[in-house]
Amino acid sequence: MKAPMILIAIAAGSALAQTQVSGDQSGAWTLQGSPYELAGDVTVPPGQSLSIEPGVLVVGQGNYSITVASGATITAVGVAESPITFTATDHSIGWRGMKLDGASDASRISYCLFEYAKAANLPYPQVRGGALAILNCSPEVTHSEFRFNLSHNSNSNGVGGGILTETSNATIAWNWLHDNNADSGAGVCITEYGAPDVHHNRIEANHASYAGGGMYFGARSSPVVHDNVITGNSSSGWGGGGINSWTGYIYYNTYATLYNNVIAGNTTSAAGGGIYCRYDRAVMANNLICFNQASSGGGVFALNQGYSAPWVDNCIVWGNTAGSGAQIGLEGSTGSQIAVAYSDVQRGYPGQGNIDADPRFADAGSGDYHTLAGSPCIDAGNNPSVPFGVDLDLDGKPRFVDDPFTSDTGGGVAPLVDIGPYEYQGCPGDFNGDGAVNTLDVLAFLNAWTAGDSAADFNGDGAVNTLDVLAFLNAWTTGC
Repeated sequence: MKAPMILIAIAAGSALAQTQVSGDQSGAWTLQGSPYELAGDVTVPPGQSLSIEPGVLVVGQGNYSITVASGATITAVGVAESPITFTATDHSIGWRGMKLDGASDASRISYCLFEYAKAANLPYPQVRGGALAILNCSPEVTHSEFRFNLSHNSNSNGVGGGILTETSNATIAWNWLHDNNADSGAGVCITEYGAPDVHHNRIEANHASYAGGGMYFGARSSPVVHDNVITGNSSSGWGGGGINSWTGYIYYNTYATLYNNVIAGNTTSAAGGGIYCRYDRAVMANNLICFNQASSGGGVFALNQGYSAPWVDNCIVWGNTAGSGAQIGLEGSTGSQIAVAYSDVQRGYPGQGNIDADPRFADAGSGDYHTLAGSPCIDAGNNPSVPFGVDLDLDGKPRFVDDPFTSDTGGGVAPLVDIGPYEYQGCPGDFNGDGAVNTLDVLAFLNAWTAGDSAADFNGDGAVNTLDVLAFLNAWTTGC
């Protein structure tokens, strides 16, 4: 997975003017008028629109909010070199964040930085949503950074320190959410109706005092969460260091779908270091759930009454630690169950196609969880378990790539999918395909290169030239 764009610029230094704003606002906030100082709460009135130019700095002078009202549109679209920044003069007081309350689905937030938004000690429901609350609408939020935001009160009603969605089909993609705090769902909280598409985000180092350090899925929601890296988050209370999923399947027939995610290095003092499924039938396919820590269920913990068992298919569950159920834990007092198939689970787990073998990560210590040649996870997954239409892995590379040097041990019609979020793409240095990287590959490549054969276009730029020689030699030197 390519890391989402990291925002490093803050535009305060180049301000041309200073504009105080409060009350109803529409039209455009321009770079020329920046910084815009929130001297009170701001509202984009129903049916109107506000656009914010790249590089604009918006600074809360107190705990003031920006609300985009019913049918109103906000277009806050920066660029990588010149993001839009929302911040506060006093970081301890913060600003109150942005709320899209029935706003137009055409609203867009992209290349923005949200920081020091604080919903602290407010009553329910005002406390919900720290930096960005999306209610009853479905905008796009992309390529943005959310950091140092908070949603908390003494009743633990605070959710969504970074982002909250409620009754929404929003798209949340290519964002970086880190160092946020909330009672639940410190990075992202998804609740009530809707199926937000949450993909290609980095969700890391967030903390929930209650449930779901990285993410929390609340009642009646059906989020689709894929191709994310969820790491280094923590929680206590009801657990779920990485994710706490409590969508209420047994009551509403709603559940989360998670695939192609890395869920690693998360911790909780309660249950479910990686994921806690609480009376919830989450469907998990081709995830990596590794090196998480909990009191029970280091990788996955399930609490149910047997008839709402989560599904874990084509997943790597490895290196997790807990006082009980290091990899997978169940609440025994309720007859909890979980269905695990075609997964690589350390120390094994009952289920069709499951294995217990070292996944052979490239460099787990550095967070590189690609599998190396000879991994038992190659061609060992179950094709029917892959969600319909999914044909790319976390890197955006093809799924269902056959490795001719690995026996097919999975399910379905070949080529078979790999276990885990990354598909093994073969060994580029093995140019002649004989399963070994040696001088024969150099000779085969040079013959193809001399002949101008398209197979020698090693870097894929459409030309056979010396750049291909350098690319091949790099791959050959690396080996498999």
